[in-house]
Amino acid sequence: MKKNIFIVIVLCFCSAVTISMFTGCKKTPLAYTTTSDVNIVDYLRLYPQKYSEFVKILDRTNISPFLNAYGAYTVFAPTNSAIKLYLQKIGKSSTDLLDTASLAKICKFHLISDTITTGAFTDGKLPSPTMYNGQYLITGVSQSGSTVINRQATLTQSNILTGNGYIHEIDHVLEPPTLTIAQTIEANANYSIFTQVLKATGFYDTLNIANNPDTTRKFLTCFAEPDSVFAKQNINSYADMVARYSTMKNPRDTTDSLYLFAAYHILPALKYVADIVSTQSHLTLAPQSVLTVVLSGQAVYLNQVTFNGVFEQGVLLNRFNSDISCTNGVFHILSEQLILKTRTPYRVDFDPGDQPEIRKLTSIFRRAGKSQTFNYGQLKYVNWQATSLTFSYYTEASTTSNYYWFDDGVSFNLRAKFNSWIEFTTPLIVKGKYKLWCNFRRASMGQYIQVSVDGKDLPNIVDFATSRPSGTPDVLLSKPVPYKIYTVNQTQKNNFGMCAGNIDIPTTDRHVIRLTSIKDQGTGTGNSVTLDFFQFIPVNEESQIRPLYNRDGSIVP
Repeated sequence: MKKNIFIVIVLCFCSAVTISMFTGCKKTPLAYTTTSDVNIVDYLRLYPQKYSEFVKILDRTNISPFLNAYGAYTVFAPTNSAIKLYLQKIGKSSTDLLDTASLAKICKFHLISDTITTGAFTDGKLPSPTMYNGQYLITGVSQSGSTVINRQATLTQSNILTGNGYIHEIDHVLEPPTLTIAQTIEANANYSIFTQVLKATGFYDTLNIANNPDTTRKFLTCFAEPDSVFAKQNINSYADMVARYSTMKNPRDTTDSLYLFAAYHILPALKYVADIVSTQSHLTLAPQSVLTVVLSGQAVYLNQVTFNGVFEQGVLLNRFNSDISCTNGVFHILSEQLILKTRTPYRVDFDPGDQPEIRKLTSIFRRAGKSQTFNYGQLKYVNWQATSLTFSYYTEASTTSNYYWFDDGVSFNLRAKFNSWIEFTTPLIVKGKYKLWCNFRRASMGQYIQVSVDGKDLPNIVDFATSRPSGTPDVLLSKPVPYKIYTVNQTQKNNFGMCAGNIDIPTTDRHVIRLTSIKDQGTGTGNSVTLDFFQFIPVNEESQIRPLYNRDGSIVP
């Protein structure tokens, strides 16, 4: 018996240590109570001085039976004093004066069909929705260090483990949203200009549908600028917006710039900040237009890109005040003006060795003679099939006979029997038609390579093991699979390019290039494909041969 008690104590201690590791330095109440004797409702009944009012609501709404049955649940339990404060707020003296349907909504907003401890509480939405209409709860930390739920309640006791889930005690009742996104924005006088834009373009109606029967539009996400942000651009009224953006003078015309401005602020899905930063781009209601996302520390920027060699800072999301839940989605606040920019296709030189994780290695990145091997999962934007194999980055000495751009390249295994594919996420590419060039140093592997972009196969099979044919630049370009010498040194034989074919890029976004070995060639599991960089060159660009590239990184037109 003593041995069993000791084991339980050790397990509880280990659980507490593990969760504290995940929560880091954030000050979060961790009051563990562990019992497998009773389920959630029975536990609440054991403490009537704290939870009798909540139990009364659970019983009256007939939620008690299933919540006390076998399963996995998380309950945010308001105390008696919390319910008293709620009743005072709505002008009632007792929960008996509230109808059962209203009480059921409140209860379900406090319940989650999942076991969630404070270890999963990050600044943002919880990983699973509540039982109320698929709505999510969000968590955060107050200035005093307390954990706050939905900006409405403070966590007063947490991680109470019962036989079928966890209880978190809170000091206020959580109230589900009652307004749509459109109504929420309109109700705030700070968004008067944006509200008028929504109404004029028709998107107010789009954002004002609760319980939309169209399941693809049941939940939406909207980004909005307060009037103060517009004022920085000398826009002080809706009339100023029309003068600035309404090119057709008809905001309901789907080609009008003001219509597209509004459409670009709406995502056709439920995206809290946690969802926004987890993906590099998001499709908007503006046709074939996306928002790109960069997370810099805790700051979230929309459309921060380097476009045609020019860095664009992007639009800062007001992260602290965003994640405003509505009945049909979520609303976010922008600190700067978000504009849909019209861009034309331009050449993109994509160096697969220029990865964020590699660039941070300042003693390695583009340092002569240096190299680094990476394991699967260490590079966010490079992925490959055989997780046991590696990916190598290397920089040549300037005295070698190779002519890599910036003197650096990457190498990897690409054999059907060992590692049949590898893929890279590109920089931003403007929608349009391009020729995709693979520029490489010939090696001993990769003879039969199918190139695809976003799952679409290109027509030419690339051979990373071939020798460069003879001929003038025009002759090389006219071959069935076009070749080119992309380096300033036009006589060297090792580094050259092959055209994988034409590709139609449908959206201005980052895309995925995949190289697939369709027939085995070469031996071993070593990194024997050596790649320099990819080029996306618009098909109507006058020259597919120029510019030329120096090994020091400079470019010759």
